[in-house]
Amino acid sequence: MTVPRQLNLGCGFDKREGFVNADGFAACAPDVLFDIETTPWPLPDNSFDYVLMKHVLEHVGADFATFKRVMQELYRVTAAGGIIEIHVPHFRHDTWWSDPTHVRAFTPLTFQMMSKRQNDEWIARKANYTMLAYVLEVDFEVTQASQTYDPNWWARVERGELSREQLRAMGDQQWGVVKELQVQLRAVKA
Repeated sequence: MTVPRQLNLGCGFDKREGFVNADGFAACAPDVLFDIETTPWPLPDNSFDYVLMKHVLEHVGADFATFKRVMQELYRVTAAGGIIEIHVPHFRHDTWWSDPTHVRAFTPLTFQMMSKRQNDEWIARKANYTMLAYVLEVDFEVTQASQTYDPNWWARVERGELSREQLRAMGDQQWGVVKELQVQLRAVKA
């Protein structure tokens, strides 16, 4: 039997066929039961070409040392060139603030900081950013980043009350406009 090369990490009740469905919540009956914050994970090195983390990362690593271990494990189990798809609630939306189990907010810049190529560019410019790729000892390139708008705001675009450009600009400034951030990372390994 072939082991799937796709991991649904923190699957909850959204188990997917063709994936190894992993979670720390026994009631959802995952294929592999483990606490993401307890490392090392019971998964082999470089074993997944695709990892889905849908509304998981905002729940883990309240302290930076734990967050670092989680990101290192994610890097370890992802194959060279493997893609990690991450969905997190936008920090300026009620869905982030309403859940008391959310411990960490993200922006696209958070994930850019996990790229050694980007860190090297910033180092050369003497830029004032945390060189997170080197601090975490990982190397992820952002291949895609998008945001999902709150349905009430998107309805205003569909009714012609706002243009997409206006909505995008509002999302950069106002609370409650952007609901979710979706990012794809590629694991860079020699």
